[in-house]
Amino acid sequence: MVQLDCIEKRLVSFYKRYGKFISRHPIPFLIVPVLITIALGCGMIYLKKQTDVEELFTPTNGRAKDERDVVEDVFIHDNNVTVNRLTTLGRYGRMILVAKDGGNVLKEEIISEVYTLIEIVQNISVTDSQGVVKFDDICLQWLGECQTDGFVYTFPKGSSMREKNVTYPVYEDVFIGSLFGGVELKGNTDVISTAAAIQLIFYLRIDDVTADKWEDAFLETLESYDGNLVEVYRYTSRSLELELEHASDSVFTSFTIAFTIIINFAIWSSIRLDNVQNKPWLALMGVVSAGFAVVSAFGFLMYCRVPFIDIVATTPILILSIGVDDMFIMIASWRKTNIRGKVEERMGEAMSEAALSITITSVTDALAFGVGVLAVFPSVRIFCAYTGLAVVFDYLYQVTFFAACMAISGKRERANRHYGTCLRVKPEDDSPNKCYAICCSGGPSRKTSGKTREESPHAVMVFFRDFFGPFITHSVTKAAVIITYLAYVGLSIWGILNLQQGLQLQNLALDDSYVKPFYDLEEQYFKTYGPVVFVVFPEELNSLEPAVNEDLLSTLAVFENSEYTYEENLTDCWLRSFIGYLNVRNISDDSDTDTLLHVLRYEFLANPSFEYFSLDVTFGDDGVIIASRCLVITKDINTTNRERDMMSDMREKADQSKYDITVYHPAFIFFDQYTAVLPNTLQNLGIALAAMMLVSLIFIPQPICSVWVVLCILSIEAGVVGFMSHWDVNLDSISMINIILCIGFSVDFSAHIAYTFTVSDGVSKNARIIKTLFTLGMPILQGALSTLFGISVLSMSNGYIFRIFFKTLFLVIVFGLLHSMFFLPVILTFLGGSAKSGAVADTVPKEESSTEKSSNMHINHAYNNRE
Repeated sequence: MVQLDCIEKRLVSFYKRYGKFISRHPIPFLIVPVLITIALGCGMIYLKKQTDVEELFTPTNGRAKDERDVVEDVFIHDNNVTVNRLTTLGRYGRMILVAKDGGNVLKEEIISEVYTLIEIVQNISVTDSQGVVKFDDICLQWLGECQTDGFVYTFPKGSSMREKNVTYPVYEDVFIGSLFGGVELKGNTDVISTAAAIQLIFYLRIDDVTADKWEDAFLETLESYDGNLVEVYRYTSRSLELELEHASDSVFTSFTIAFTIIINFAIWSSIRLDNVQNKPWLALMGVVSAGFAVVSAFGFLMYCRVPFIDIVATTPILILSIGVDDMFIMIASWRKTNIRGKVEERMGEAMSEAALSITITSVTDALAFGVGVLAVFPSVRIFCAYTGLAVVFDYLYQVTFFAACMAISGKRERANRHYGTCLRVKPEDDSPNKCYAICCSGGPSRKTSGKTREESPHAVMVFFRDFFGPFITHSVTKAAVIITYLAYVGLSIWGILNLQQGLQLQNLALDDSYVKPFYDLEEQYFKTYGPVVFVVFPEELNSLEPAVNEDLLSTLAVFENSEYTYEENLTDCWLRSFIGYLNVRNISDDSDTDTLLHVLRYEFLANPSFEYFSLDVTFGDDGVIIASRCLVITKDINTTNRERDMMSDMREKADQSKYDITVYHPAFIFFDQYTAVLPNTLQNLGIALAAMMLVSLIFIPQPICSVWVVLCILSIEAGVVGFMSHWDVNLDSISMINIILCIGFSVDFSAHIAYTFTVSDGVSKNARIIKTLFTLGMPILQGALSTLFGISVLSMSNGYIFRIFFKTLFLVIVFGLLHSMFFLPVILTFLGGSAKSGAVADTVPKEESSTEKSSNMHINHAYNNRE
């Protein structure tokens, strides 16, 4: 079997010399990381939080952003515009009103209360540099009047349902489909009988700096409003941004508990009954090392003015988990060394084994997050930048600061000093009394041989060697594991095929936020009529010639006949209205172009009834029409899949047209995530897996084991994504972040096992797996449990972002354990390749103590019984 161990041999040799050097000069390796951390940590004074939803959660290369540029280049987009022609979602305060008794909101007394609410909102005042400002001073206007949503027009003050027949969704040429929700009509007519909800929207000027204050006052006013007959649900254009700011603050307590759990687990799981070999302070230094990494990475990036986002608040838990895992590996390697050996030799031996193992995982972790920096979602890029750099610092501090701490701890052990008092103590067999034996004694017994290599194995290590190892290598167990794995793969594939895509924006808010019930009511009552889509026509379709007009209208009909849109009766199109105007004026539509252009520009568009169409027709310097648009109303856009499919259908029709048609709605900016998240996730996974394969081939001497590492990563990722679907988690930019971090955690599990299996000696693959589990079973289990215990508090978080973090990390830890403890060991016993000669055997003395011989005879007997 081919072995690619040239790099691995050199690194093992380097880390052996390096470990010896640190043991001789530990102080500089302690002081320098501390000084670097202090210097870089000062960069945190430049902390800048980013909460812009469009900036963070939409793809930078989204097609809608190009479409918006096209629309804004040819049409007016200032503050003198009608609401449905805005090129952004605008600035506004919105409210949804429902009756407290759950009944009809069109009762006279409820309409009267609605007017009271309108007056309250219009009288909300804020103060700026110009004095007191009310709604009328900063409202979005068209021709000098504030834009209204049609309620005042539909029900003039003092009117009632008994006095008029209100048709739906169009009343006297005014579209009111977004004004009333839960509408029931009278018989087979289009006259409203009852409605379950009313939506009122107060639009503000887009670029007015006072709008922020007014929106805040709007929310405060409606929060304190206690109506007699209606329940009020509120929302503003800044609500999601404000909720993002609150989200990270709300989980501060949960993170504090998580940190405390992980730190305590790390310390207590390192405690032993031997008061010299006990290492609680060393474990604490492992945690401190990870903390230094977080501070250094955050400070450096904040020096570089990289913004902070709320999901980055999870990075410290990730780095603490990775750091603690590396710490357990290094301590486990130390415990395998000769307990009576010199500190310099023990450090060299421990570092040659552990440092290479954590180098593999750190490089792959950093690469995984480095690939994430290439993502098209800024939120993903920012998170991966912070976490990837923290991984690099964690590795550097582990092999410097923590290694120096381990050397100092080793010198204490060499002098047989107590872990707490640092006073010299006697071995247990020399203890003067029982109390001294329990509280003070420790160190190697005088009765053991000077060639005794290891500290007495931990009980958990004994369990993996004497019970779990023989159990997992039994033929019956192997068959059960293979069957279980096939079931796992089947469930994963089933979940992947049913995975929903897209981030529902309300999920950015906390569960108890006022945003949630507002979105719920909007989805329940106001999704029958969806976004009003611009269909933009180029100059060649705007000559006003009869044949060209027919061509434009037939092109428009393609969009109107879509399954996602209403037919032409709800379309707002200037050309249809203009042709109707010509018919009323008895002007032939085949008149010369100059005449038609003159009528259009100076009569039709000047008529107050049609003046708003001037926003849809753009004239060039020579007076010809260079672009125009018609507005098509979509329907039943009530799921993320419908949003994606509607946008894709509109674009597909535009692309298939022989003309250069552009379709656009401001919501397309957010809908673009649905089309970008899956291919971007697959692209990042592909690049990351290729990088993992390359790194594995470089560092793991056995190529076949490198292949299994990559396949394990792919298997774990498939399981995480598939079971995300079973756990009601969508594939979006938030879960994409977690999928990327899962790559790193997947590597940690599989690479440790594969590398140690490769360099382990043994009479068979079963024997090598048992030795691998004896060496790594405990530290891997410690690292996994510390992370699970820590993140468990986030399972009760009221924030979607942090619950998704818990769910995905929980899945990757559980599946990672399954692969490292069951699936991968079984596979390696069949297809693991031969042992790398010399790596472990060179470190094993020719003479062993009688205890070790007995133990090895016991293990070999177990192997032989299972081969």
